[in-house]
Amino acid sequence: MKLKNYLLPAILFASGLLSAQDFYTVFARGKWDPAQWFEVKSTHFKQSRGMVQQDDHIMNEVPDLPDAELHAKHQQYLYSCLVLDRKFSIPCVISSTMSFDYLMAPLIVIAPDFGKNAAGQREQRDHFEIVLFNQGLNIWRHSFENGKPSYYLAGYLRTSFLPKTKYNLQVKVFKNRYGKQLEITCGGHCFAIRDNSLPDTFYAGIIGCEGRNRFYDFGVRSLRKKKRKK
Repeated sequence: MKLKNYLLPAILFASGLLSAQDFYTVFARGKWDPAQWFEVKSTHFKQSRGMVQQDDHIMNEVPDLPDAELHAKHQQYLYSCLVLDRKFSIPCVISSTMSFDYLMAPLIVIAPDFGKNAAGQREQRDHFEIVLFNQGLNIWRHSFENGKPSYYLAGYLRTSFLPKTKYNLQVKVFKNRYGKQLEITCGGHCFAIRDNSLPDTFYAGIIGCEGRNRFYDFGVRSLRKKKRKK
């Protein structure tokens, strides 16, 4: 399969080609606005944490322990989610440059909306997670019905990704005559799933979990065709 060569949001941003509906930021110190983002808790992890600023990226907050120990004993306490405070609509491409220090698992999240927990904090409900980890790429479909969360593996690609290596994960959300689809591109690989439960409008953001995850940028580019002026 020949991969489509999507221009990265960073290139478009630098060239001034991003439209008013698009977004792009780097996560370097002093180069992004935390006020444009909000945190979301998880129903599947025992603790939700924030992000820690580094020189050229942000990293999910984790205890000062070796990677192997974090993965073996503390996975349920390693979850950090930042979501941009605006909605996007299909068709579009969501992109983030990310890495993991050990095995897993930085990801892009897409959600139509959020609920609230007993403390009044935003909490995940229905959403999609597109996950990068050492053994490939996963698409998890999360649901929330009758007060109970559930999830299943909606799609996957098995290959090898290396720790401490930057990868640009791109998620194309679109609709064609076959229905709504997610097309995932990362590290020279591409695959897609069809799921008509994908929302027409949604929030997008990043999640770092199960280990040390690093995020260097984030962008969303609309694929809507511009109307020609008469």
